[in-house]
Amino acid sequence: MKKYFKILALICLTINAVSCKKGFLEESSQDLVRPTTTAALNQLMTGEAYALTTTAPLNDYLDLLTDDIQSNYNANATIVTGLNKYAPVFTWDRKMIDKLVEVAPTGNNTWYNYYNRIKGCNVVLDYVEGVEGTQAEKDNLRGQALALRSYYYFVLVNLFGKPYYSTATNPTTDLGVPILLTADVSDAPMPRATVKEVYAQIEKDLLTAVPLLDANGQSNHVYKFNATAAKLLLSRVYLYMGNWDESLKYSDLVIQAKPTLQQYNSVIGTLFPISYGATSPEVIWGYGSSSELTVMPLAGAAGVAAKAGFTVSESFINTYEVADLRLTYSFRNTAFIDGSAIVSYKSGSAKYSTANTTISNGKAFRTAEAYLNRAEAYIQKAIAGDGSALTKALADINYLRSNRIKIANYAPITITDPQALFTFYKAERRRELCLEDHRWFDLRRWGMSEMTHTIQVVTGVVQTVTLNQNDSRYTLDVPAEALKRNPSLVQNP
Repeated sequence: MKKYFKILALICLTINAVSCKKGFLEESSQDLVRPTTTAALNQLMTGEAYALTTTAPLNDYLDLLTDDIQSNYNANATIVTGLNKYAPVFTWDRKMIDKLVEVAPTGNNTWYNYYNRIKGCNVVLDYVEGVEGTQAEKDNLRGQALALRSYYYFVLVNLFGKPYYSTATNPTTDLGVPILLTADVSDAPMPRATVKEVYAQIEKDLLTAVPLLDANGQSNHVYKFNATAAKLLLSRVYLYMGNWDESLKYSDLVIQAKPTLQQYNSVIGTLFPISYGATSPEVIWGYGSSSELTVMPLAGAAGVAAKAGFTVSESFINTYEVADLRLTYSFRNTAFIDGSAIVSYKSGSAKYSTANTTISNGKAFRTAEAYLNRAEAYIQKAIAGDGSALTKALADINYLRSNRIKIANYAPITITDPQALFTFYKAERRRELCLEDHRWFDLRRWGMSEMTHTIQVVTGVVQTVTLNQNDSRYTLDVPAEALKRNPSLVQNP
């Protein structure tokens, strides 16, 4: 794969407005090695566009922004180091990414990491029609690159742009992120597109990708984008846009293609990888580096008899019913010493396993989300007066719960008020999709509610920070390095 890296080294990331002189390109073009076959381009895409095997996470901190996580003080040096590193995130510091990069320059540079992967997608799209191979192979690569690029833009616009569908925002005028659609070198600084423009590009890419992958990507490995994954992302995108009918349409298509959920009652052993892509019946696309699970802030300090610096919050854990099997299979139990007793504590995610294979995924698109997306769209239609929609929403929620609650204790919910069902649904979505990069985005689109975090990094010094209703910090600041390199970028207010 390394012989194909030279092409990427010559592609300036326009988003950062790196100056690319014509002379530099002419001098370096002698060494330029371009992929000439679909096999070579696929190899390049695996290494440069996908983020499965990379050891540097795209971001490992997103859950620290939410109410799913609490901080725990311990004087152990390793834990204190972790607390200090991630405190800017946990306290919603506007300069959080800049401070993370100062500590670890090769990781957590979210803006660069995602655009670097977008750059890999654009290389594939720029070269795919010019390489040797069948048209089916080319269309499969093109579909994957478009879908993958749309996912990266979806994350970026929901980190650095305001929510699309909210009473406190306007996607037509609110700034999103720059849209870079080619790997061509350019000297021109790239301004930020609006949130609406970014979503329009995401939608366009996905709608183009779906038929390409439907026709040519049926045999794609679970760690490669496929048509069902693209449809699930479309259902999510439309949900975020408040387009309930289109969200329903694509949720339906996902469920038709992959309807089965993992029945937790049939799981044997507490270490079963619920979302291990190669065996789980509900994993649609596995992504992310499994190595993130060992370095993420919830991992704690090896050999330290103490809570990790950040763990799943006790208040969140208390929202689960005692008979909810997700308490067993969604979280990793970590032993620590509390006084003289060794007790168990919920630390990080146990949904994704690093034990089964060296390429196991760190996150996944799952069928469970399709049922939840569909239920939410039905609830919104019920709130708007559709009498039949509430029954359909209940059916989806109850089906999910019947696969998660102990059989002896399971009883279907029978809520008849749409608003009350929406409240229940939001708590259920939180329980099901916890630690999978949904909660922060859900909090944003559901009204940006007030949230409080308490942290201690020095003995006896406790800091309490509040994120207010509709707080501007629900939208992250553009990193200083990007602003410096690209004078066309405008910082969030």
